[in-house]
Amino acid sequence: MGKAWTLAAGLAAAWMAASAGAEPPADPAASEARAEIFVPGSLELVATGYTFTEGPAWDGTRLIFSDIPGDTVYAYTPGEGAPKVLYTPSALANGHTFDLQGRLLSAEHGSGMVTRWTPESGRQPVVASFSDRHLSSPNDVVVRSDGLILFTDPPYGLGSAYQGVQRINEIGFSGVYAFHETSGRTILIDNLLERPNGLALSPDERVLYVGDTATQSIWAYDIDSEGLADNRRKIADLTDDSKPGRVDGVRVDSAGLVYTTCPGGLCVIDPASGAVIARLATPKRATNLAWGGPDLSELYITALTDVYRVKTRATGIGSSSRR
Repeated sequence: MGKAWTLAAGLAAAWMAASAGAEPPADPAASEARAEIFVPGSLELVATGYTFTEGPAWDGTRLIFSDIPGDTVYAYTPGEGAPKVLYTPSALANGHTFDLQGRLLSAEHGSGMVTRWTPESGRQPVVASFSDRHLSSPNDVVVRSDGLILFTDPPYGLGSAYQGVQRINEIGFSGVYAFHETSGRTILIDNLLERPNGLALSPDERVLYVGDTATQSIWAYDIDSEGLADNRRKIADLTDDSKPGRVDGVRVDSAGLVYTTCPGGLCVIDPASGAVIARLATPKRATNLAWGGPDLSELYITALTDVYRVKTRATGIGSSSRR
């Protein structure tokens, strides 16, 4: 078992009105922290008309995002009109990030693989299996500064066509993984989460944060140089059945605060205390988020048929965002 846990072993206008939709926190200190994050009135719609948007990632000048049912990946360049098709078909791509050479990595529901895409070579498999069993439907992916690829693998895409037929769940659990591309070694970090989804690394890359959509919670793991994890703990429970939305995408800023989609929009969490120190309401249910803009101070938010952007007073980090 070691450091991997195994089961076998163990509104729009109204919402945007008040400070870009931020809800008042419980105490003055939290209020001050909230005021320093989201710029009031700056939430804006930048793209619309899709089926289900996901996987935002900033390549330095453009926002890459998926329309999963549309089987297409798009690129939005601020100031240049509507997003343009980057590639299609996409194997129902969901989350995106970039490798150390700046090439696009995609977590694909349709193929059950993490792939690399370039204009020259198209889609190429990176990781497709664990212990000789095909992955279910990789959902989101990040890359550490040493090239380690981390991804989540819930079963959402198992009902989609795979070589013309529905796939069975060969893995038998929802997993969080680390993949060493140079050696081909895949490490199971956790298979106890019901629906692991978005993930992000702390600024020093020693902590991995994972959102579990099923339980509306954020989990943290201490992760070592080999990608082995320890000290599994829940840092926040964001359950709120009174509002639409769930824990899905996860990002971190340069101060170490954790940003996630949550009921009502976005939540900002202090990982030390687990407290929600800021909220941003979105007109539609938020599915994911990514830092962008020239100084990575803007957050792009995918939300069902739309893509939004909000200005912040924070600075983003992470492999899904590059200057």
